[in-house]
Amino acid sequence: MNQFSNTDSSWSPQSLQDDVQKLGCVLEQYRAYLRMLARSRLHQGLRGKVDPSDIVQEACVEAVRQIGLFRGNSQAEFAGWLRGILADRIAKTARRYLGTQQRNLQLEMQFQRELDEASGHLESCLSAGGATPSEIVAWNETTLELARAIESLPEDYQQVVLLRNLQGLSFPEIASAMDRSIDSVEKLWIRALLKLKQAMKPSQGEA
Repeated sequence: MNQFSNTDSSWSPQSLQDDVQKLGCVLEQYRAYLRMLARSRLHQGLRGKVDPSDIVQEACVEAVRQIGLFRGNSQAEFAGWLRGILADRIAKTARRYLGTQQRNLQLEMQFQRELDEASGHLESCLSAGGATPSEIVAWNETTLELARAIESLPEDYQQVVLLRNLQGLSFPEIASAMDRSIDSVEKLWIRALLKLKQAMKPSQGEA
């Protein structure tokens, strides 16, 4: 369960600054979300060399260090602040592995824009593409829950959702990336959405 929400008036930046344990719990809720973004925007030259979980861990450590600088009052603002930190960590990782040691603010801004874009896709990725996606959106699940649900899918399902919905690739492009036929990736994507619907579906008949 989320530690706070957009309508939780008891949550404030000060409460996170004063309670390290609460901050840790909140950051834990964002790990899957941040991993999804890191996976979707990790530089092609870094894939296979860098574990997105490591970058997310660095971002969380940096968030703890910088929490005093956060001035927002909502989950959306906190997510945006974390995306900025994640963009900085990705840029630093790219410099380290790609041999460009000098800080590049344009590169950091590019990563920030791409992460913001990917987050927007994540929030709305199931609102297009047929009845099943729109049904999922109707459940009003949070973006963080959606990210955790995606991570619960088998790896090939995760990959096709990331490529199609977060990166916005066409089915021919996905087929090339996954070394499959176009028809197979289309069917894989549909199965992935159905599996995602099941993962996110609220329990039935609970009191």
